[in-house]
Amino acid sequence: MSLPTLWTPQRLWALAGLAALGVLQAAAALGMAIAGSRLLTDPSASLVISLSVGGGAVGLVLLRVLQRRFAEAFALGYVAELRAAFISHVIRQPVDSTGVRFGLIMTRVVNDLTAIKLWLASGLVAGLVAAAVLLTIAVYFWVNDPALAFALLPALAFWLACVGACFKPLNGRIRESRRQRGRIAAFAGGLLSARLTLLIHGRHGASMRALSRRVARMNAALIGRATYSGVLRASGDLIFPAVALCLGLGLLGFERGTINAERLGVLVIATAVIATHANAMALAVEYRLAHTIAMARLTTVMRRPALTLDGGQQARLKRKAGGRRLAVNDARVNKESEAISFVAEPGDQTLLVSASAQDLTELMRAIARLTGLHDGRLAIDGIASADVSRRDWWRAVTLVSPDMRPPPATLGDNVGLGAPSHLAANERCRVAARFNLPPNLLLDRIREDAPPRGKRAIAIRAARAVLRQASIVLIDDPELVEARDLFTVLRDEIQRSGATLLVTQPAGQTPLEDFRIIDIDAMPDRSKAA
Repeated sequence: MSLPTLWTPQRLWALAGLAALGVLQAAAALGMAIAGSRLLTDPSASLVISLSVGGGAVGLVLLRVLQRRFAEAFALGYVAELRAAFISHVIRQPVDSTGVRFGLIMTRVVNDLTAIKLWLASGLVAGLVAAAVLLTIAVYFWVNDPALAFALLPALAFWLACVGACFKPLNGRIRESRRQRGRIAAFAGGLLSARLTLLIHGRHGASMRALSRRVARMNAALIGRATYSGVLRASGDLIFPAVALCLGLGLLGFERGTINAERLGVLVIATAVIATHANAMALAVEYRLAHTIAMARLTTVMRRPALTLDGGQQARLKRKAGGRRLAVNDARVNKESEAISFVAEPGDQTLLVSASAQDLTELMRAIARLTGLHDGRLAIDGIASADVSRRDWWRAVTLVSPDMRPPPATLGDNVGLGAPSHLAANERCRVAARFNLPPNLLLDRIREDAPPRGKRAIAIRAARAVLRQASIVLIDDPELVEARDLFTVLRDEIQRSGATLLVTQPAGQTPLEDFRIIDIDAMPDRSKAA
C-alpha cells in the first residue's frame, strides 16, 4: 500500500497562502523598521508614523499566529491521512504475518508520526515562510540600499557553514537515538508479555539491568543530538553580531558616518527578523532529518503485504438467509501439507478432523480468507474466491476462534459486532440471553486490561457468530466445543437459520454427534470438489 499523497492541489494552495504570510511578515517588519527609524531620528514625526510602528508590531504578531495556526492545520491534515492509512494497513496484515510487534507499531504511531508532523508544521512551513521573508528583505535592500545587502552576505555564509558542519553528525545521532528508542520499545513489549515467567524464574533484576543498558545507549545518542541541535539553533543568534562585525571592520569600504541612524535602524530590525527565521530554518533541518528516518520506517511496514478488502471485485455475494455451498478444491495450507478437497452443501454440519490442530486452524483461516492458501481454490455457490472481494466474502463467512478477542466496548456492542443493522434489538437480547448474557450485563464495559475470561468470553464469541447471520459459520474453537451447553445452543441457532456449519476437532477425541465427518489426513484420491 502506498503512502498518502502530500502534494495535492489543496495542500499546494495552502503552502502558497503560507508563503504569502511570509511576504506580509517581511513587509510588516520593514515598514515598522522604516517608520521606527524615522520616529527616532525625527522626534517631531507625525502621529501617523507613530501609529504605523504600533500597527506594524501588532500586524507582525497576528501574522505569526496565523502562520502557526495554518501550519498546524496543514500538518495535522496530512498526518491524519497517514495515520489512518498506516493503522488500516497494520490491521489488514494476514493472520500468519510475522515481524509485526506491538511495541514497534506503537513507536511508529506515536514517535514517527510526531516527527512527520513536526517537519510539516515547524519545518517545511517554517522553511517556506523563512525563504519568503529572506527573499522579500533581499529584494528591498537590493532595490533601496544595495550596500547594506552585501553586509548580510558574510553573516549568512557563516550561518550556512554552521548548518553544513552539523548536518552529518546530527543525522547520525538522530538515526541512532531512534534506533535505540525502537529497540527499547520492542524489549519492553517483550518484558511485559513474559513478565510472569521472568518474575517466577528470578530474572527481574537481570531484565532491568538489560533495560538500563539500552536506555544508557539511547541517552548518549540523545545528548549528542542535543549538542549538535544546540549549535544549529544558536547559529542564527550569531547573524546580528556577524553583521555588526562586518560593518565595524569596514569590510564593505564604508567611511565613518556613511551609515546614518535611519539606515542602521532598518538594518538592525531586518537582521533581527532574519535571525529569527534562520533559527526556525535551523530547527527545520533537524526536523527534516528526523522526518526522513520516520518516513523510511513507516514505508518499511507499508511495503509488507496486506489483505485487500475490495480490490479485484468481479462478483457480489449479497447477504441472504440460509446456508451456502462451500467447495474446497485441492487446497494446501502450506508447502508440506496434503491437498484437501471437500464440499459442504447448504445447511450441512461438517466436522473436520486432523491429527494436526495447527493444520485445522490454518485451513479455517484460509477458508475465512484471513490468510492465503499455498495452493488450491475456494468457491461459494460456484463463485471462486478470487472473484469476490474479502468484504463480501466476510459477509457470507464468519469464523469463531479464541483469537477473536473482544475490542474495548460494552458487552452488548461486542455481542452485536457485525450484526446486520436491521436486526431488531429484542432479537439481540434474545440471542444473548440464550448464551447466559442477560440484558443487565450487556451494558458492562469490557476493558483492555480486564478482558472477559472463561464461559463469558466463550458466550460472547458464540452469540456474535449467531447475530452475524452469516451463511457459513466456521468454528475453530476447542473451548466452545468443550463447553457443551453453549455449543448446543449455538448449534441449535445455526440449524434454525439454515446456515452451513463447519467445526474442527483434533483426531483422537470423541466425534461430535450427528456431524458429517471429514478426516483431512485421509484423502488418498484427492478427488476434486465439484
